[in-house]
Amino acid sequence: MKPAIKAYSELQQAYDFFNTTLFNGDLPDMLLTLQRGRNTFGYFAPSRFAGESVLSELAMNPDYFGGRSLADTLSTLCHEMVHVWQHYTPGVKQCRGGYHDRVWGKKMEEVGLMPSNTGMPGGKKTGQQMTHYIIRGGRFQTAVYDLLKNGFSISWYDKWSEGAVIPSKANLDILDDWLKVTDKNDKELISKLTETVSKGKAAIIDGNDDADAGIMIKPPVKGATGRATFCCPECGLKAWAKPSANLMCGDCEVDLIVEGN
Repeated sequence: MKPAIKAYSELQQAYDFFNTTLFNGDLPDMLLTLQRGRNTFGYFAPSRFAGESVLSELAMNPDYFGGRSLADTLSTLCHEMVHVWQHYTPGVKQCRGGYHDRVWGKKMEEVGLMPSNTGMPGGKKTGQQMTHYIIRGGRFQTAVYDLLKNGFSISWYDKWSEGAVIPSKANLDILDDWLKVTDKNDKELISKLTETVSKGKAAIIDGNDDADAGIMIKPPVKGATGRATFCCPECGLKAWAKPSANLMCGDCEVDLIVEGN
């Protein structure tokens, strides 16, 4: 299989698996892409593509694949799939572009991810800038184990991040849970599970140690200005301003969203 086809097939495999196991197969097909959004792990952009039909986009940032654990990378995919669920599910309250409301947060918890603006327990559960952490014993934890047990992997990552250490949102307790149900003779799966929780021991969040252990490393950006990229979810118009700015598209009369949310 050619590298491009294989790389995108892996994303599609994970999307389809989570769609079936966590969303009852309710999410539509869309274009899954690799995009290097600045300081973002991924984003969902509704109705972004036109052609044979109108399709939404779910993008993942390969800049972080090498520095984050596979479990965290897959949790970003699932995070964006919750945005997909909220956008496409009939009767579900919609929220303004880029905002993470209680409807989104409730679904996140249902699939096994806890909303948190800090990525740690105790963080705010709603807001414009929002991340999450993996709930121990939740559905996402079980789904990731089943996916890896069936041989899933991501074959390529941006080589700048090979030595990066980014704090993991999966903790040692989750790894312990996985190892308890794994055949002790299956060394290959045990190795994959360990690397799936963290690229290195320093990046694992251990409940008995400093929860802020690890160093956040961001991809190098040429000509970085500290500005955020805003995009109209309807027509694709882009603008650049400080992340806290409130911008509106004059043609579509909707709020511009910060790419990556």
